[in-house]
Amino acid sequence: MVGGGSPALLRSVQQKLISSGKIEYFNSPDHDTTLTNVASGKGICLAPGFLNDHSGQFAWIPYDCDDSFSCVLCTHKADQRHSLDAFIKVLQKLYNEAVAFPL
Repeated sequence: MVGGGSPALLRSVQQKLISSGKIEYFNSPDHDTTLTNVASGKGICLAPGFLNDHSGQFAWIPYDCDDSFSCVLCTHKADQRHSLDAFIKVLQKLYNEAVAFPL
């Protein structure tokens, strides 16, 4: 399935798969509809991991691909919450571990 709201990088990866000629595809207007189609057995989709709803309802299988998405954390510059600082440290630790030991 190809989602209508896919970012440009994802559309590029999708097109690489489609151009292989080894799959049939159809369009889905948005991610929620895509998940509905997956749940009903109508198809599978290639989606960035940040869309994982962690519900346990879907199998998220890593796809080996050199392309990757940037990710940013946005907050107000005056935000001094300790919980935010702790969250950023957890993200940094996870990132450093992923860089040191990529999947």
